[in-house]
Amino acid sequence: MSNRTITRRTLLATTMVAVAVPAFSQVRFSYRDAKAPIADRVRDLLGRMTLEEKVGQVRCLWFNKGQILDGRGAFSPENALKVIPQGIGQVGMPQDTVGTDRITTTLWRGAEETVDLVNAIQRFHVERTRLGIPALFHSEAAHGFVCDGATVFPSPPAMGSSWDPELVEQAFTVAAREARLSGTTVVLAPVVDLLREPRWGRSGESFGEDPYLVGEMAIAAVRGLQGRTRPLQRDRVFATLKHFVHGVPENGLNTAPANASERDLRENYLVPFAMAIKAADPAIIMPSYNEVEGVPSHGNRHLLQGMGREEMGFKGAYFSDYNGVANLVGDHHVAADDDEAAMLALKAGLDAELPDGQAYARLPGLIRAGKISETLLDAAVARILALKFEAGLFEQPYVNAGRQKRGINLPADIALARKVAQKGLVLLKNDGLLPLDPSAHVRLAVIGPNATEPIFGGYSGVNAKAVGVLAGLRAAGAAASIEYAEGVRITDPDTGNSLGAFSLLAGPAVIRVSAEANAARIREAVAVAQRSDLILLVLGDNTTVTREAVLAIREGDRSTLGLFGDQDALVEAMIATGKPIVAMMLNGRPLAITRLAEKANALIEGWYLGQEGGNAVADLLFGKINPGGKLTVSIAKSSGDLPIYYNRHPSARNRNYVEGGPAALFPFGHGLSYTSFDISEPRLSASEIKVGEKVVVEVDVTNTGKRAGDEVVQLYLRDEVSSVPRPVLELKRFERVTLAAGERRTVHFEIDADALAFWDIDMRWTVEPGAFTISAGASSTSLKSAKLRVV
Repeated sequence: MSNRTITRRTLLATTMVAVAVPAFSQVRFSYRDAKAPIADRVRDLLGRMTLEEKVGQVRCLWFNKGQILDGRGAFSPENALKVIPQGIGQVGMPQDTVGTDRITTTLWRGAEETVDLVNAIQRFHVERTRLGIPALFHSEAAHGFVCDGATVFPSPPAMGSSWDPELVEQAFTVAAREARLSGTTVVLAPVVDLLREPRWGRSGESFGEDPYLVGEMAIAAVRGLQGRTRPLQRDRVFATLKHFVHGVPENGLNTAPANASERDLRENYLVPFAMAIKAADPAIIMPSYNEVEGVPSHGNRHLLQGMGREEMGFKGAYFSDYNGVANLVGDHHVAADDDEAAMLALKAGLDAELPDGQAYARLPGLIRAGKISETLLDAAVARILALKFEAGLFEQPYVNAGRQKRGINLPADIALARKVAQKGLVLLKNDGLLPLDPSAHVRLAVIGPNATEPIFGGYSGVNAKAVGVLAGLRAAGAAASIEYAEGVRITDPDTGNSLGAFSLLAGPAVIRVSAEANAARIREAVAVAQRSDLILLVLGDNTTVTREAVLAIREGDRSTLGLFGDQDALVEAMIATGKPIVAMMLNGRPLAITRLAEKANALIEGWYLGQEGGNAVADLLFGKINPGGKLTVSIAKSSGDLPIYYNRHPSARNRNYVEGGPAALFPFGHGLSYTSFDISEPRLSASEIKVGEKVVVEVDVTNTGKRAGDEVVQLYLRDEVSSVPRPVLELKRFERVTLAAGERRTVHFEIDADALAFWDIDMRWTVEPGAFTISAGASSTSLKSAKLRVV
């Protein structure tokens, strides 16, 4: 028996004893009564806490968690007694090796090691601290729980492109189960920022550009993570809506000011948060790094308390973004030091400082000096304790290693990841080349920098079962013969792209590949293409050139939107061969691919497709599935056309540049199929209604083609004349339907007062009488309309 096995069995035995007879069981405090209301338990516990114990609850350990570990990376009670004798509110991502020397060789702990660490930290809190308050553990889960071996789903833009909230809820349900089995109780997801500035490196974390659609996806994600009812069940985790409110950062640069007016905030950026708060009750919200209306979000009392709590009714906790409080000093210069930053953030309503609580560690001295009220700290601590009681951590603080091992990346989870990828694929162009006949003996040249490695995008774990495009094609069982060439490299592999979720932390900045080396790869690709009948060109970007630029030396934002590096040269070389081209885009941001869109016979947008992406691409190419995804973001022709989002105001884009008018290369809601559909004019239950009344809209959708397929029926509204300008179109409802060949179905939508209302000239939420146009169709540019009058 190995030393590791002996150690682990001893640890499990100790855990079982701790669960059966905890050290504090001899003393019965009210907060220990599992049957008591949570509010009563919080009140009792808070009244017993010292100032230092309270401050411990609003702090966290992540980068500094190495301070409570030993030289092997295992938990050290002796070190913990020195560093956090009163305990800590939460620990960040126990599954990673950040904060230890091991990060130079591996980012991830194994599953069993992670469970051991979580249980050891909890045992310390339960048995070695005065009041036995367990810790929260938080992790990332933007498109799957971030660890080694968990299920990796497609990135949020691909999830959004499914236009299927029910499917998105299912994916986040899996992420919740896998996270909770690993000891995580809080996930820092979903991201509900609007993708309205594609130069921003965090574009790949967003569901799309439209507030209503992103709001529906946010509701689905929160329901998947937390469940549809509270209190939290054992297979769920607390969700964190973020980032409140990012808006459109200047120049597309991360953390830059978001110069949105109050009206723009209310009409667009706050909408997904308000929808999710009302419908799904998220437990946590994370402020953004940037300024909102000129005030940094982490110190913005009007935003957090006024808009978030008083107006939207948010009752949960505010957790800072990583170093968001410190940024009040270093980035925003609204605080001179950590003392001032801590006071500013706590007064604004920020409950916990992540990742290591360096500013909030100053709170005991500040409170004793009378510089800030302990009442503010009590309110923050109460919200954090409430989460711990609701999660049942006082009764069941430990993780079962056996259940964790049996519950991660199950066959059903893998099948779901494939289904989400299939539904998220968007066919942008097709001249009839697709689908390919799987029985045809064609010579297929698979070429491009993204053809082999599965690319997950930012904030993802790793999964050895992941399937890249080339592997997916070879596994499809088609008669085609396949030959591969890399074509070009986007960046040097040493850039650190393989670290996925944390490429921003390790490896050098972006390293460009020499033109000479890529020219040689292009020559090789041309030779392969010339021997083929058909080219599959797999392009896009990677998590080095599209990522969160949290550090100045780790770029991720861009000034242009074209293909990065030498990919354009590869495109021209492939066009010059004269062979038919199917272009497959795997990317984190919408790219201006005008030349490729013009010359390719077929063009597919995949974003990042998760661990089953290669299989899903093969399913689409060989006709096993019929594509039905739709764009949730407008794709620009160039960065000079920005902003290009569809729901512009009437005065926007009514003038041309010298070079021509700004128009999307592919519009919001666009997506093709292997069959054809007809969508009728909308029929209204009444052509005239009174203010406050509802109207039912019926739309017939018919599959007029020869094979089954999916169509997304999109319902838009326009307020023709209003006291302030309104968008020319606003998405208000949508439904994805599956129809057999020749089948017709009637889709019903209800338009209520909230769908017709807006913030009027006096900033009142109201419905103004007048004329409205109700439009339905397959995209924002393919619509049929009916008139509605409100009196």
